[in-house]
Amino acid sequence: MSNERRRSSTATEFLEVVVRPKKYYKVKHPQDHSDRGKIVVSAGEKWRILKNVAVISLAMMTQYVAYQGTLNLQSSLNAKDGLGTIALSGIYLSMGISCLVLPTIMIRLVTCKWTLVIGMICFIPYIALQLYSRFLTLIPAGILLGVAAAPMWAAHATYLTQISQIYAIITESEMDAVITLFFGIFFFAWQNADTIGNLLSSLEITLIIYSPQIL
Repeated sequence: MSNERRRSSTATEFLEVVVRPKKYYKVKHPQDHSDRGKIVVSAGEKWRILKNVAVISLAMMTQYVAYQGTLNLQSSLNAKDGLGTIALSGIYLSMGISCLVLPTIMIRLVTCKWTLVIGMICFIPYIALQLYSRFLTLIPAGILLGVAAAPMWAAHATYLTQISQIYAIITESEMDAVITLFFGIFFFAWQNADTIGNLLSSLEITLIIYSPQIL
């Protein structure tokens, strides 16, 4: 701790922050080879960070356009024997249980990036099986989605927080302001997914209702 304070006093132009389990510094910060947990980043890294924020936001929006569009119509599209309602119950029950156990373990084992990838892949079966909705297909797919959704959302939050801290160091900005900005961009895209999904669902229902008259 004393060494870190000395470095700060002799090179006051450099900011530093600890992002456990690693430490991130600006590119010109003197490297201490005794601490291999440090990652040195360049000023150009800010453009890669902005690109990553845009990519992760657009990916989440695209995924939830498909997911929310089917989710909002479950009780109507799969009304027979209450399949849609039961599938939704499976999603949220498994998600609640997963929230208590899985996020910390999964992020620790496979990192935030792969937790995001695995979580988003696990949404695909539930969305695709709307074309073949049965108790033996939709309910297991819904449970899988719920289990994966909890660590996926935790990984989103962790990843955005970490890159916000790095971006704040590089640009010498207020860390709270950067975190707020990045989360604002992300949730702007996510909320738009609900709007787009509902519009597409409405268009689909309209086509189903009026297509016999057109034909």
